[in-house]
Amino acid sequence: MSNEIATRKRFLVLVTVILFGILGILIYQKIQEEQEARIQQAAEQRHQQERQQREKALIEALEAKAEHEARLRTAESNAESATNKYPWDKRPARCFESNSGNDPACVLDNWPTWDATLQRVAHLYNIENFVLLDRAMHELVSSERRFVNGDSPAGAVYWAFRRLIPAPGSEQYHQAMLSRWKAAVPTSYFVAFVQARLLYANAWNARGSGFVDSVSKESWELFRIRLQEAEQVLHDAPQALKDTPLWHNLLLAIVQDGPRNASEADAVFEDAVRRWPTYFDFYEVRLTRLVPQWGGSWNQVESFITKWSVALSRTEGSSLYARLYVSVKNQGYSPEQTAMNWAKMNASLKDLTNRYPSPNFKNLYASYACFARDKAAFSAAMRKLPRGELNPRDWLSGHSYEACMRWAGV
Repeated sequence: MSNEIATRKRFLVLVTVILFGILGILIYQKIQEEQEARIQQAAEQRHQQERQQREKALIEALEAKAEHEARLRTAESNAESATNKYPWDKRPARCFESNSGNDPACVLDNWPTWDATLQRVAHLYNIENFVLLDRAMHELVSSERRFVNGDSPAGAVYWAFRRLIPAPGSEQYHQAMLSRWKAAVPTSYFVAFVQARLLYANAWNARGSGFVDSVSKESWELFRIRLQEAEQVLHDAPQALKDTPLWHNLLLAIVQDGPRNASEADAVFEDAVRRWPTYFDFYEVRLTRLVPQWGGSWNQVESFITKWSVALSRTEGSSLYARLYVSVKNQGYSPEQTAMNWAKMNASLKDLTNRYPSPNFKNLYASYACFARDKAAFSAAMRKLPRGELNPRDWLSGHSYEACMRWAGV
């Protein structure tokens, strides 16, 4: 009996030893796993820190490079500005002497055409020569000249920034450029115009270019907030900017895109055309929101164009009717979609090409006549169009130069 008890005790002791051994092994494994996990976590943290340090170093290097490039551009701009010459001015040194007289080599038109003016304004902005850019904008918005197509120099400035800062599609680097512009020309009031343009473009970035039902509630909210910010920048701008068509042009675009009723946009428009009746972009901007896509109608478009063509007939004859329907075409609408009256359009195109003999208008006159199947008008238009001014790209879609010549039997 005592042997059996002793055997059982030894067995229990052995089992206890084995269990404690197993427990010890498990505890040791657990400690090892935790230690390995800590080592792995520390390694991951170290790798993450190294990666963050590399990224930070890269960002700092890129920022330093950008700052260096900006300083170089500024230095180049300052050096160029010191000569008081635009970068495209390649006249010889003698032209800047007091006795240059009437030397033909010294004659220079800085703003020869609408397209060249737009490109030159954009170039000054892109190379960040803000001193000369400000000077150029002053010259252009105060100019009373008209280009061959009848458009104003101020309109070319507006379109330069419309293309530089598209809505939607603008980039945020413009904000840093505006800061450098303000530093270079602290008294510039044009900075406020471009700031408002950037906010307007940012509003459209938030909204997107889709149809109304494709825009989310949050995007609509951002769209309206940024439009309000853009409008506030314009209202806070110096009076000198408010006395330019640029200010009124952008305000009209903002107001008619915001949550206002049509009468408010009409009030902004009518105030603008009262001051600058031949700044045609006002009429074209207003028309963009009278088409059916934006809740208007083709009858509204026809009524608007007819009303203002009559209103400006003293200075523009009947030419405004065709000019504004061309702007509708430039929005992507074909003549057959509209309520255009061919008899009025024909007379207007004749007057437009007489007053403003732009090759673009001459090509369009012939193409519209072809569209209307009016051979007499087509023949008259082609007589106005020298071969050197023929530009098939200006012709209406579906009524190309080749197709129209075939139709006319020429």
